[in-house]
Amino acid sequence: MNTKNPKISVIIPVYNTSIYLRQCLDSVLEQDFDDYEVICVNDGSTDDSLEILREYEKKSSKIKVIDQTNSGVATTRNTGLKNASGDFLAFLDSDDFIRENYLSKLYNAALKTKSDIVICNFYRYYEQTNFAKPVFYRFRRGQFNKYEILKGLIPDNLIHSYLWNKLWKREIFENHNIFPNMKFEDLAIMSELIYKANKITVIPDALYYYRIRKTSIVRSISLQTQNDYLKAYALIRLFLEENKEYQRFKRQYFYLSLKVYIVMIAVNFMLLKEQPSLKLFMQNMLSTKLFMKSCQLDDFTMTREDILNSSVLSSILNNMRLLNTKTPK
Repeated sequence: MNTKNPKISVIIPVYNTSIYLRQCLDSVLEQDFDDYEVICVNDGSTDDSLEILREYEKKSSKIKVIDQTNSGVATTRNTGLKNASGDFLAFLDSDDFIRENYLSKLYNAALKTKSDIVICNFYRYYEQTNFAKPVFYRFRRGQFNKYEILKGLIPDNLIHSYLWNKLWKREIFENHNIFPNMKFEDLAIMSELIYKANKITVIPDALYYYRIRKTSIVRSISLQTQNDYLKAYALIRLFLEENKEYQRFKRQYFYLSLKVYIVMIAVNFMLLKEQPSLKLFMQNMLSTKLFMKSCQLDDFTMTREDILNSSVLSSILNNMRLLNTKTPK
């Protein structure tokens, strides 16, 4: 194997997932494909994740461990990109795992069809019951151009904005700092990445196990996380604006808007448990509606800086700070 230029670089961000990490790494090392490297980026874990990574680094020359101070998953993925040398890139979350033919199936499909991106199906793995259920994939299989894929991707229903069930040609990630420093960073840039591809192949094989953890839903409804969800929604609109593609995908963006608004209603109801204020609930729903409405205007004017600095949802604490800093009449 040519370790200086492997066919595939597998990038794994790691943060406090020691109880799942061995299963994840074992699934990578058991691949029936040999020409790959594994870039594991430890993002300042406080459990024994780093010790496990060092153990596996000694076990296999394929594994390279990078340790950094805690910076978030977006920065961690950017670190992985900077250190990857493969012709293709694959992403794997450290609490998930893959089938033994994950890399070979994706790579062979990429070569056979001369595709820049290959997308596979995946399993939802429920850890409480040890049950794996393949996702019902409604998008048809075959070879497509970027416009056909974006019609299924932008509404976030037929094609999902996940990094990990896809094999990427290295050239798609020309900018090593492509991931914005926020949650939902994959949703925020997925349309842009797909837009760079000339040909995308979708295969029916379920090759990836996406772990459903007990804490997954709880972690996804924090105030910061949902603000980032709205930022990702706005960044998709910015992408369409910058590439003069909004009119082409206006209907698909409208469908995404419906989904995002429904999610935000549900999230704000959940946040009522932490912040029992009906007034705050109504205020957050109004600000969400106004923010989303501005994203759907034909004369969209928000810049990337505007979006990344925006804070649509407020907390009781933030409201108290605002009241305390108001100038008395």
